[in-house]
Amino acid sequence: MKKSLISYVLLFLALLLGNNTFLYGQQIEEIKITGSYQNQPLEQFLNDLENNYNLRVYYKKSWVDKTTISNQFENTPLLQALNNVFYDSELSYDFFQNDGIVIFRRSADTRSKFDDYSQTLVVGDPMNLGRYKTAKLKGRILDGKDGTPLVGAVVYCNKLQKGTTSDANGSFELDLPTGDFKLTITYIGFEGSLIDIRLIEDGTADFRLFEESHNIDEVTVLGSDGDVPRAQMSMVQMSGKQIQQLPALMGEVDVLKGLTILAGVQTVSELSSGFNVRGGNTDQNLILVNGSPVFNSSHLFGFMSLINPDVVENVRLFKGGMPARYGERVASVMEVDFKEGNDETIRFYGGIGIINSRLALDGPLTKNKKFTIAVGGRSSYTDWLLQEIPILDLNEGVTHFYDVSGKLTYKFNQHNKLSVMAYTSFDEFSTSSQSITEYGNLLGNLKLNNRFGEKFYGELDAAYSRYDYRLTDLADNKPFEAYYLDNQLQYSSVAYNFKWHPDELHNSEAGFKAVYNEISPGEIIPKQDTTVIVGRKLAMEKTLDWSVYISDEFQVLPNFSIVAGLRYNHFSNIGTPVVYLYDEGQPKEPGTVVDSLQFGKNEASATYGGIEPRLAMNYDLDMNTSLKFSYQRTRQNIFQLSNNAVISPAETWKAADYHLKPLISDQVAVGVENNSLLSRVDLSAEVYYKYLQNLIEYKNGAQLIMNDHVETALVPTKGYSYGIELSARKNTGRLTGYASYVYSRTMRKNTSDFGEENLWNGDYYPSIYDKPHDFSLTATYNISRRWRFSGNFVMVSGRPTTLPEIKYRFAGEDLVYYSDRNKYRMPSYHRLDLSITFDQNLRKKRMWKGSWTLSVYNVYGRNNPYSVYYKKSVPGESNNYTRYSLFKLSVIGIPVPSLTYNFKFL
Repeated sequence: MKKSLISYVLLFLALLLGNNTFLYGQQIEEIKITGSYQNQPLEQFLNDLENNYNLRVYYKKSWVDKTTISNQFENTPLLQALNNVFYDSELSYDFFQNDGIVIFRRSADTRSKFDDYSQTLVVGDPMNLGRYKTAKLKGRILDGKDGTPLVGAVVYCNKLQKGTTSDANGSFELDLPTGDFKLTITYIGFEGSLIDIRLIEDGTADFRLFEESHNIDEVTVLGSDGDVPRAQMSMVQMSGKQIQQLPALMGEVDVLKGLTILAGVQTVSELSSGFNVRGGNTDQNLILVNGSPVFNSSHLFGFMSLINPDVVENVRLFKGGMPARYGERVASVMEVDFKEGNDETIRFYGGIGIINSRLALDGPLTKNKKFTIAVGGRSSYTDWLLQEIPILDLNEGVTHFYDVSGKLTYKFNQHNKLSVMAYTSFDEFSTSSQSITEYGNLLGNLKLNNRFGEKFYGELDAAYSRYDYRLTDLADNKPFEAYYLDNQLQYSSVAYNFKWHPDELHNSEAGFKAVYNEISPGEIIPKQDTTVIVGRKLAMEKTLDWSVYISDEFQVLPNFSIVAGLRYNHFSNIGTPVVYLYDEGQPKEPGTVVDSLQFGKNEASATYGGIEPRLAMNYDLDMNTSLKFSYQRTRQNIFQLSNNAVISPAETWKAADYHLKPLISDQVAVGVENNSLLSRVDLSAEVYYKYLQNLIEYKNGAQLIMNDHVETALVPTKGYSYGIELSARKNTGRLTGYASYVYSRTMRKNTSDFGEENLWNGDYYPSIYDKPHDFSLTATYNISRRWRFSGNFVMVSGRPTTLPEIKYRFAGEDLVYYSDRNKYRMPSYHRLDLSITFDQNLRKKRMWKGSWTLSVYNVYGRNNPYSVYYKKSVPGESNNYTRYSLFKLSVIGIPVPSLTYNFKFL
């Protein structure tokens, strides 16, 4: 029966005021439920409780009118039946007296039924008490405000010293001895919860945590490694909530900049599109945005990443120990997952700054709340920034960008859903008045998640990515000689991944992936109709590669686990119509071509394949210390060609072909982690060694762009990298932060059969990304509940460079003799960034919430060099009256302030 609204409100208020006298009476514990409800109204179930079991049920009719349940009960304990009915529901329940049940809607002001009333959560049939020695507790950890899963929430039993973390769906499983104990549930930025549990037999229960609104200095900040094998190492994961706690640079938090403070991850410098991982090139990183790869990951000279922080759900970066399901790149894999729209209400959030502004919204699209949307966009207005730079070429330049992203999700039920993602971005900038660079990304992705059984899951992933690049050369303001240089890469893939959890000791995965690429390596187009430029286009490359993999995580001992996997990759270049053959007794040059091979439209001109074994192990010395080991082999079939020794670097992509073999990397790493040597500080140390085959290295004076014989510009190379990474992270207290120091080396060696092609006389020499010393420090101090101060400092050894050593005259011309490749180093790179944030109002019921962030990038105006180049100039006093001068390009040598207002409308 439905009670009057007045009686319901009075009763509900009594509950909220903390009536702690409501106990599970003996009568409640003994009630057993029998009945079949297949797609039946919830109200029918509640009426049966009243009519058949002499219970009183209080609820608001409008809350249950459109709710249906599908449950089968056969002598099921009432507690177990209610847990099943309200599992993953916006409704919850509580008992009062010995025969009353109140149904209420969960909200930000309503704690979980197990929190405020200090009740004991009974899991299982009370009549089976003492029958089982152990039981499995399953459940989910949810945000109490909107019901979204909390990834990486910690569920821990202090009495038993046993715990786990929630996975990507917020789910957890924990094998425990039966009996009474307390569970502690914690999550970054949320109030912890202490739950009294009476575990009788296998059962389920969901728990809701609520955002911390007081005593910010007492919030426990925890890593979110949910759904990650214990043996996983060289990996970092951040949830969307953790990303928002990063120091704000250029007025907003930046996912990629936040990752470059980590040990083993470096940014090249300003004006760089990407980052280096353990000495790898920027093109050796696979960046997946909701499953679709990105081929240029930066905006605004590399100051900002292409990822809008407002739409990010979580981020993972694998530096090593790469799971078998990943391939395509040899240095790292970064996964960026866009958030799904919440299913409660439309929410708006964003920020307005002097560098750029952004706006995002998410929420349900249908009344049944199964169809949701999340969309966001950013745009910059930064030409004023270049005008303030005291360099003539730069302050005559332009720079701006925009990006737009969206994600639609349809949830068929709790375990089956379909999502579609789209992303587009565009950048335009110039570092001189003589050239303009434009590039853009277009991404699309479709994911279908299925559950085929309690222990068997599947995921279909279809991805598309297109990268367009254009360099406009204005030819010293000579319109007849101006031209466009274009190139493009299109990527399409389909994959299916299976997950199987056969028992408590094993987690297995298997899957396949097929990738098709179309690469347009270069095209020259005259800028105007009347011109001396002759248009030209290089032949398109088409590639097809497919991979299959299998892996298993298994627990050998309670403190020893292993993840073993095997991946096979097969690659074909099917888009090269002509392959030139060269005289084997001479270095490859256009003049040494002796023959050619012709191939049909879809005929493979080159085919490669190989296995990629993966292994990771974890051994727990005790509760606070673990030893880790990993080995991986990875293969890469497409590469980026770039010349950054000139003021306007050009770039293009190239696939493995008849002459150019896939890049192969073998990496081994050993690490130790400890969280007890220093109070509230997590310590980590890793040592790694990486050996690389078939690297790309350029010959001296190589022409990389618009070269029909690009293989003649390359020399076969091998290399190695090694290093030690030390890091410390403090997650609790008013002062939190992260510090790391890395010592590493990255070396190369040419392996041509012709000695004159080998640099350094065939000896090892430093890679362009060889930066031995790398120190990073980031810290946040919570001055009060709303004021926080953040800082970020980085200092990295200067990267190697090649400089002219001798200038001489020959036949009336000034000539320059350059040093050996990468013989010298640029000055060290270091930079300090500071920000102060006035956070949003802590009142939970306030719909509009805003915060202010004032940040300064490059506080002391360090003039960090991006590149060194040599060009002809007009003789004068500034260059000692020489015709050829050495120039150093530094993009930003001044402090850059930014003020941003961030807001939410909930």
